[in-house]
Amino acid sequence: MIARIDTEIAVIGASLGGVLAAWQAAQQGRRVLLAAEYAWLGGQLTSQGVPPDEHPLIESGGASASYMAMRTALRAHYLAQPGFRDNTAMTEGCNPGDGWVSRLCVEPAVAAEYIEQLLAPHIASGRMRILRGVRLCSAQRAGRTIVSATVIDGEGLRTDIHAPWFLDGTDTGALIKAAGLPYRLGKEARSEFGEPDAPETADRNDQQPVTVVMALRREASASAAAAEAPPGYAFWSRYLVPHYGYAQFSEYIPGSGRGQAVRLPLFGSGATLDLWRYRRVVSAANWQPPRSEVSLVNWAQNDYALHPLLDGGMDEADVVAAARELSLCLLHWLRTEAPRPDGGAGYPELALAPDVLATPDGLAQQVYVRESRRIIGLACLSQADILPGGATATPGSDADSHNVGVAWYNMDIHPTVVSGHGVNARVRPFELPLGSFIPADCNNLIPACKNISVTHLVNACTRVHPAEWLIGEVAGLLAVFALGCGQPLAAIHGSAELRAAFRQQLRAAGIPLEWDRALLARLPDIQH
Repeated sequence: MIARIDTEIAVIGASLGGVLAAWQAAQQGRRVLLAAEYAWLGGQLTSQGVPPDEHPLIESGGASASYMAMRTALRAHYLAQPGFRDNTAMTEGCNPGDGWVSRLCVEPAVAAEYIEQLLAPHIASGRMRILRGVRLCSAQRAGRTIVSATVIDGEGLRTDIHAPWFLDGTDTGALIKAAGLPYRLGKEARSEFGEPDAPETADRNDQQPVTVVMALRREASASAAAAEAPPGYAFWSRYLVPHYGYAQFSEYIPGSGRGQAVRLPLFGSGATLDLWRYRRVVSAANWQPPRSEVSLVNWAQNDYALHPLLDGGMDEADVVAAARELSLCLLHWLRTEAPRPDGGAGYPELALAPDVLATPDGLAQQVYVRESRRIIGLACLSQADILPGGATATPGSDADSHNVGVAWYNMDIHPTVVSGHGVNARVRPFELPLGSFIPADCNNLIPACKNISVTHLVNACTRVHPAEWLIGEVAGLLAVFALGCGQPLAAIHGSAELRAAFRQQLRAAGIPLEWDRALLARLPDIQH
């Protein structure tokens, strides 16, 4: 027997964007169903175990009002805890973990609880329903319209979800594929968009690597005797990173250009950048009495780049399993062979911290996904739209009237799984066009995560927390607007009047539609 649910807006996938899409739609009074696969809602912020990757202006703006409110609330949570002392040294602002990759290194459980509280009023009112522990297994489409999506739980119970609007809130663009819609994946050829850093030949398999994050706690002494090495350890302990030449298990990471490498010590002090404090979420100096430190290991050393996650001939579950083993192999190396400054080897005081990620083994509930299937939209954001020194839309112009949000992050591409191409290049703050949210081949699907219409290169900039959060909000509000006006997405895109009305709704919901010029003026070295 198959259960059936009817709703106004169905969000398939509880990624960070998916959650915010559902929240914004419910905020506007619409009935929403959110299908969630993992115990924690919120994708990369929670179940994937990745503290926020943010741009340099985030303390002052360049994100939606609700994102800024989340940052304030998480800091307030820590400041209210008995024993917490803000002794942040690595970044500006109160940084609970005092990690240096983010100004807001927080424990994933704290972020997960915030999301639950954010959604709670809408669940209580009946506007939002969450199906937990379900994954998408199929979608049914009639011509250009998705009729229903079917999810399945751990016991095999299937539920058909019917709605006039479907939002793909998965980290992989799973609904796009299930509905049989065309999509982009991996690298486009240079000839398609004229991107300087694109390859001569397109390759769908040349995707960014995935990572299974692990939570490590550093104790005062050895936590336990070293366990037997995982089965893959002999391979990974000898593996050299292609095009870079250094060992996967080492103190080296890719630099800003292809083939360039940077050495980071495992443990550092003062202003020295090190691996341990990279994504540290518990800093001993911020607690009295001091707590044992915890770091979320999402390093180049456990990036799994042997096979693509999506559509590469290897089942996704098998890729994830291989990535999990890589992380466990890295742990064994850290505990037994990692070089110490005193000439010794290994840090046996490092141990998995299952409580931090709410899993039995201390590995994240979900693999960290950097790259998704992406819709083929009415517009596609390419490298030319984000290069420093590029032309920006004149306020009030036709191009400006299509903007529906802001984004900014380096073009951060980890060495990809086929070519090994990696780069971390500067880009300018940029805007997201409405057309990147509208599929060319479907009437009632809206991307709500890393799956908007952008190229592989631009995806490296829009995949991070503030951008995905905003993308989700725009997607939810677009579905609400389309329900209200009764017009197709293409008609909204093509009508100056409808676009203006939608943009007004975005502003009212706290979505910045363009970068504040005064804010950008604080960074004179950024060409914008």
